[in-house]
This record gives sequence, C-alpha cells and structure tokens, in this order.
Amino acid sequence: MAAKAKDEVKYGEMVDGMKVWSLFMPRPYPIFKQGRDVNPLLKPLWHLQDHCDPRNPKLVGEVLDAFKPDFCNVHYMTGLGHNALGEIGKRGIPMMYVMPDMALSCFRSTMFVNGKTCETQCNPCKMSAAVKRQGIRAVKRIGFSSPSLANLEQNARFQPLKEYPHAHILNANKYPKPTAPRAPSDKVRFVYAGRLHQSKGVDVLLAAAEQLRERWDFTFTVVGGGGYEGELRQRFDHHDWVTFTGHVPLQDAINHIGAADMLCIPSIWFENSPGVVIQALGMSVPVIGSEVGGIPELVKHDENGLLVPPGDQEAWRGALELILSDPARLKRYQDQAASRAGEFEQDYLGQRYLKFIDEIRNFPGATPGTTYRSPELV
Repeated sequence: MAAKAKDEVKYGEMVDGMKVWSLFMPRPYPIFKQGRDVNPLLKPLWHLQDHCDPRNPKLVGEVLDAFKPDFCNVHYMTGLGHNALGEIGKRGIPMMYVMPDMALSCFRSTMFVNGKTCETQCNPCKMSAAVKRQGIRAVKRIGFSSPSLANLEQNARFQPLKEYPHAHILNANKYPKPTAPRAPSDKVRFVYAGRLHQSKGVDVLLAAAEQLRERWDFTFTVVGGGGYEGELRQRFDHHDWVTFTGHVPLQDAINHIGAADMLCIPSIWFENSPGVVIQALGMSVPVIGSEVGGIPELVKHDENGLLVPPGDQEAWRGALELILSDPARLKRYQDQAASRAGEFEQDYLGQRYLKFIDEIRNFPGATPGTTYRSPELV
C-alpha cells in the first residue's frame, strides 16, 4: 500500500495480526492528494512517474521478495506504479486485479471529462492503457473482478480482459448499522449521500426538486462535501427544505440515510457499484438512481426504486413527484428494498471470491484474441 507520508512507512510490521508494508512512492505528491488542490503543473509528472518510473518495480519487487506471497490481490495500482505489475509476473505469482473504477482504461480513472462520459479514449488514455496492457500481459495467471458488470464490460472495450478469468463480484464490505431508528414523518424525506462533484448530478436533482416545492411538502438532506459544494450551496442553500451537512463521519452518513425515506443517486458519469446504494437497500431505504453504469444492477425499476435517464431534469422531477403523490408506492418500494440483502452478505461474497481465486490459480494462460469462458461471469 502507499503511505501518506515518509513517517508512515512500514516494512513488514505487524498491525492487528497482519504484516504490513506501506511504501512512500517517489511522486511530487502522494496518491491521497489525487483530485485535490495540487499544482496542476505537477500532474503530468505524477502520471509519468506512475507509469514509467523504474523505482516503482524495484520497491514493489522488494516487498514481494520479503513476503513471498502465494497469491496477489491487487485492488489499485495507481500510486504504486502500473509498471510494477511485471514484478508479479516475473515471480510467477497468480493475481486477481479488482477494478473499482476505469483506471485500466483512463488515467483519470473515470472516463468522464467536461461534464460527459467519454465515448472513446483520448491519446493520453491510449498511451496509459498501453502501459497497463503491457503489465497485464506480463502476468500469466491473472484474473479480473469488478463489483459492476457494466464497469467490467466498459474496461473490456479497451483491455484484453476477456482473454483471462473475469468475474462480477460485489465488494465484500461490512457497513455499520444506523444507531437510531427511523422516526415516522408526515413528509417524504429524500437524501443524497456522496461526494459533491459535477459528475454526481446533484444540481440536476435539486433543480428538479425545486420545481415541486410549491405543490409538495418534503425535505432533502445532502450529505457529503467536495469541490462542487460551494456552488450547490449558493444555488440552493436558501431553501428551507434543503440541508447541507458537509463532510461527516461514516456513522453519521449512515444515520442520515437510515433516517430517510428515499435515497437519490443522480450520477451522470459511469458509476461502478455505489456502496451507498447497497447500504440504503440493506436498511430498507429504496433508491431513485440514474440508469447508468452499475446502478441498474442494484436498483430494479418499480421494485426497490426507480431508474431515471442521467442528467434529465424533467425525468427526475417526474420520479420525485411519483413518490410524493403515491405513498403506497413508496411503502411497496421500502418493503422490497431489503429483499436482496443476502447478495450483499460478506460470507456469500467471500465464498465467491475464493472460488474465483481458485479459478485464477488453475488458469493455464491466455490465448490472445480468444475469449476465456469464465463460469463466474454473471
């Protein structure tokens, strides 16, 4: 893992019963500052080092030789160096590459620029993907897992993922339970929880709600912070039906979701598998979500919520009004929301991961241009 600062470096230290290596990688700023307020002139250097710096494989190789793993689970190579994948291949170690985003295909990890999803790769992303492809080819027994089938399919447009074992398995996260019960209310309580960024579509959501306020009585709680928070507050914070919490601890965010009647996920970018949706459904909070990326894999239209075309303000207005005008529909969605809870259980997902790991270990190697028929692809 990448250390935040030099004084946080660990080399085989025991932490909670596990050996931990935490490396401070040679970069102008650590991975934890990615996307934050940093000198934009340093960003090209950061990405160049992340792809090509010869110190990346040296540092990672030293950890592999010290620990001597039987299997590698790579969740995020950004910040450690994409050119370090070859070190795993040199040692013949089988590995699973978990894809939480579009990093294999886009150096920004999002394929989202100027307010819209990229239809194809730009030249910098093509060059970035080529370096990553070289790393993939260097590992004989490699498999790819994504919490979203849509994300897996999108990455497979630009990388040879289907020549290798590939699987759609949700993240086996354990989320805290709310510490307060949901109180009854004569108003419908909507909530958004997540990062405040243009790609999240919160402006579209609140503008749609603004159109309805004269006819309906409801509240909106916006949980989270980010670079778009100031603009959103300037546009909407004067309304008495909107509350902005800013960034809050995870337990507070869980409590806000658990206290609401409906979660709204108005993303306009290619979301993977939003944990906030899984949290909400597990608490019997139905979801109105954009029909994009992995959201439709969790939200079933007119069963545990509603799906809306991303960025369509009128469609969002209609979805909100459908809930406000039909309490019986909302109750039906709430009753259905937790019906898939077993699919999110850690033990169930852990068993799927173990089965997939065995498949990777027994994989004989890819045949370029040939699709590997993985039984785990669902």
